Amino acid sequence: EKLFLPYFSTSKGGTGLGLAIVHRIITEHGGIIRVADNEPKGTVFAIELPLSGS
Repeated sequence: EKLFLPYFSTSKGGTGLGLAIVHRIITEHGGIIRVADNEPKGTVFAIELPLSGS
């Protein structure tokens, strides 16, 4: 998804780096991040990380 690409932003003041950095950290730790609409307004992010030693 474009959302996790570096420098992608829908806001004027954003750099587009925040979610790209978060995504990289999570995946480097063996985790996943999911995004979904939160009707009627907003967004939900679900982050799953493996337990230590798994």
